[in-house]
Amino acid sequence: MANNATSHIIRDVTALYPRLNQTYKYDPSAGDRGRTMPCKPDAEGAKFETSFTMTEDQAKELYGAMSEAYKARAAKEKNWPDKLPKASDVFKKDDNGMYVGKAVLKGSYGGEITSPPLQVDAKNKSLPDGFELTSGSRVNLSVVFVPYSMRDHGVSLRLKAVQVTKLEERKSYSPFDVEEGFSVEENTASPFEDLVSSADIQPEELPEETPEPKKVSKKAAAAPAPATDLGSILDEWD
Repeated sequence: MANNATSHIIRDVTALYPRLNQTYKYDPSAGDRGRTMPCKPDAEGAKFETSFTMTEDQAKELYGAMSEAYKARAAKEKNWPDKLPKASDVFKKDDNGMYVGKAVLKGSYGGEITSPPLQVDAKNKSLPDGFELTSGSRVNLSVVFVPYSMRDHGVSLRLKAVQVTKLEERKSYSPFDVEEGFSVEENTASPFEDLVSSADIQPEELPEETPEPKKVSKKAAAAPAPATDLGSILDEWD
């Protein structure tokens, strides 16, 4: 339960797919394979969330703190497993050797709408409503450890606040695959490529007399294109 939980700050990690400007939920009917979509806070499954990547040392530190919180709660409960699952089951390892965690805040608890996670900059100044954190940004995360034991057991990270220490530039992407057909590389010939600059004409190349220019009809220009013992806990890491 939240009132038995412990606050913790996860420092200097990299935000991964943050969805914090409003609540979102997975919609299996969206697109061909389903998609996470914006939704109302009271919708089933609505949540604010961000995954994050961290080094092995950071993951060990976080796992140790989570393990202490879990054991403290389990000691007060009946029929709870004694300890957390293995670290490899708590954090997954990505292709770059980094460990991935996730912090979540539901859109509502017990029918009561939650406030969005606080977001501040490196100077601890609140960021504007609707601010959209970008994937790859460096952040500190304030979370609450919430131990649980149901069908499985563990410690969820309930997100409370985010401090952005380095904001990554938003990257645009195309949702399409490569197709046969029109290519911009085939249609970018410059209309000036066949003209010779006067700076490239040597003096001896200039004619002795300049002929009178012929009258040429003008054409309209084309429009431009739209441009507990921490040591013993960490022994469980492997």
